[in-house]
Amino acid sequence: RISELADDVLLGIVSFLPPEEAVLKTSFLSHRWKQLWESLPVSGFNFRVPLPVCCRGGHVKNLKDLRDGKYMTVEDMKRECSKFVEWVNNVMISHQGSTIDELRVRFYLDKDSQRYIDKWIEIAMRKQVKKLELDFPSLLHRPSNAYYPFPKECFPGIEFLTSLCLVNVGVSDEAMEFVLSNCPMLETLHLKNSPLLIHPKVSGSSLRLKHLNISHSESIQTIEISAPNLVSFEYHKLRKVPFHIWYAPKLSELDYSNWLDFNIAYLVSQLYNYLPQLVTLRLSLFLMDLPRFPKFTSLRNLTCITASIDNRLLLLKSLIEASPLLHKFKLLIKDHKEFKSGIEEVGKEEAQPNKYLKEVEIVGFLGQSVEVEFVTYLLKIAIKLEKIVIHGKLERMTQNLAHQLMKNRPGAELVLL
Repeated sequence: RISELADDVLLGIVSFLPPEEAVLKTSFLSHRWKQLWESLPVSGFNFRVPLPVCCRGGHVKNLKDLRDGKYMTVEDMKRECSKFVEWVNNVMISHQGSTIDELRVRFYLDKDSQRYIDKWIEIAMRKQVKKLELDFPSLLHRPSNAYYPFPKECFPGIEFLTSLCLVNVGVSDEAMEFVLSNCPMLETLHLKNSPLLIHPKVSGSSLRLKHLNISHSESIQTIEISAPNLVSFEYHKLRKVPFHIWYAPKLSELDYSNWLDFNIAYLVSQLYNYLPQLVTLRLSLFLMDLPRFPKFTSLRNLTCITASIDNRLLLLKSLIEASPLLHKFKLLIKDHKEFKSGIEEVGKEEAQPNKYLKEVEIVGFLGQSVEVEFVTYLLKIAIKLEKIVIHGKLERMTQNLAHQLMKNRPGAELVLL
């Protein structure tokens, strides 16, 4: 009876631990007690540990050692990788449950650990995993053939997968097409920094895919999309790449940026037929161009990211005025350049009022005159504004100035952060 009570107490304690930690906490106990955690219902595993953040001259500097100037050698990192692999192996193999809803693994792993990672995926698929996330960053330069290659083979249970997120993983065009062909339940696909992607194709009349994110994969040359249920498409890359959306009748959310040669005119030409159906649009504006926009007749949420707004005022104004049903506008100023005069150009033509714009948010606000006048422009056109949120170094913008801006819209809520 005492033994049973002890088991109940331990089970109660262990039940509060994440399952991937329970193995570590009970590994020193008897075999019978260790089995207690294995009987607990498990919704998923999240294998993450604090990671080193800096590498110099073949040495890895750990976050906790920054102040002491201590370094981990590459050999130390290899030992840490071995410990991590052993930990995940113990948990995955000893787990007795019939299903796993979610598996997340993040550590500095590469092709050298392929046979172990393949085994984890096999176990998870066999237990009908729904969400799989693998992230294998590197502190040193890693050639493309050293990335862990995502397998191109069918595991029993792969058909239950609904979400796949692969970061710093070698996903080839063939592997991507294999996943899309063999995962009929897949709704979310996120591929980031995959050096093996060259001509990714997302197509299939029976695809359930709703959310597609392809980011920071610099080897990509073209993208083709034909997805009847696709709702959101997110694309981030240094340079623009031709992408062809042949069929996406439900596409309503677009998050697009490339930092070296982005121009709006190119984006408009690539997506001309789909712009009128967008509800949410997020753009990074780092180069200036001013095309003629079609009307964004469905757009409700617009987010623009820019380094400065001095020479982008006409572009911002054109985007806003091409969106007559806009409800929320957000501007993120990432890196301030020297502001130039140019706000006068915004006021040359009569500003078109917008009776739907209810919320404005400015992040990175410094109180420069060009910023103040742009906010004034927004206050002028947003005739039914309900809330304006300003994040920034507000010591350079007095409370009096902020409230002076709000005189045009009495009753609207002002939030300074």
